[in-house]
Amino acid sequence: MKQLLYLSFVLILCTSIFCQTDIKERNIETGVIHKRIVDQTDTLIINVLKADLSKGYDIINVKANHSLKGREKTSSMVEACSESLTVIAAVNADFFESDGELINNFITENKFIKATRFTDSKRQFVHSQFAFTEDNKPYIEQFVFSADLVLPDKSTEKINRINSLTDSNSITLYNSFQGELTPTVSPNWWMTEIELTPIKDINDTLVCIAGKKFRSGSNKIPQDKFILSASCSASEFINREIISGDTIQIALEFNPDIDNIEVLTGGWGHLVRDGKNISTLIDSVEGTFGGFTRTKHPRTGIGYDKQSSTIYFITVDGRQKNSRGVSLDEFAEIMIKEGIYQGLNLDGGGSTTMVIKDEVVNNPSDLTGERAVGNCLMFVKKQVK
Repeated sequence: MKQLLYLSFVLILCTSIFCQTDIKERNIETGVIHKRIVDQTDTLIINVLKADLSKGYDIINVKANHSLKGREKTSSMVEACSESLTVIAAVNADFFESDGELINNFITENKFIKATRFTDSKRQFVHSQFAFTEDNKPYIEQFVFSADLVLPDKSTEKINRINSLTDSNSITLYNSFQGELTPTVSPNWWMTEIELTPIKDINDTLVCIAGKKFRSGSNKIPQDKFILSASCSASEFINREIISGDTIQIALEFNPDIDNIEVLTGGWGHLVRDGKNISTLIDSVEGTFGGFTRTKHPRTGIGYDKQSSTIYFITVDGRQKNSRGVSLDEFAEIMIKEGIYQGLNLDGGGSTTMVIKDEVVNNPSDLTGERAVGNCLMFVKKQVK
């Protein structure tokens, strides 16, 4: 008996010394729990927000400064949105260029802010992206953008991108998120740009009336209108086929074809599929590389459960004495342990930020503190329409 008591004492002592993990949970709102895990043995600080979608909540996608190229702190975006919404929590989201332009597709409130066939990079991969529909269904897929310009004679031409710099012999659509003007292109290119006034939106098909026509780039983009921009051989074709007053249609879609996408933002690495760690596949499938996948970094992620009814925001701090960061393989395992059935890696490193009720709850790794990022995802109370 004495030996048994002694062994029990030793076990408790070893657990307290060598397995020093502090887990604290708190209720934020009905169906919303924040868990903070401080693992002193493995030197990790993990924040998890677990939220039940059925309790009257929504997810929104916020672009920094409401501009294609804006950058802003996640906490600043929360503060601005809190004037009109009840914001429960937020995390930074997509990878971005130095000017704040996101590298993946982006939809907010059913509006296309950016769309490209391939992720903006030198290697033509399609990154996995997170989508959320009007009926509160989350998806993680490699969404590929596709659009058809339906001309007055009902023939079609491909639109290659939205609010992303055109290349030669292609057609691009711009809206006011691009900025005041359409981009400047090569002086050696022939250009045709046409102002379009939308008059109807039917199941992601825009019906527009063609207006002013320009034979160069750098034209003003009116609010609530579009500019159709065609270069080189496509320029001559569009100039010939469309005249002012024509009715044209623009059919916008993604593959896979999911209806009523309200939110779409990119990540880099579908880490958990059907409850399994698939991080070893993403180098070949999504173009990631060893320094990104296997080095320990701060990480941000989003996921959902098997029933698609519970959303998870998750961050792991890194590059700090008390939290080393994790590889993507380790990040996937943490996701699975927390109950994530489908999980996506978002932008990490110095961008990693989680805000709950106006408070930054993690420790951003930049010496200057929280980093200005390209966009964030927010968990909010659903508005009564």
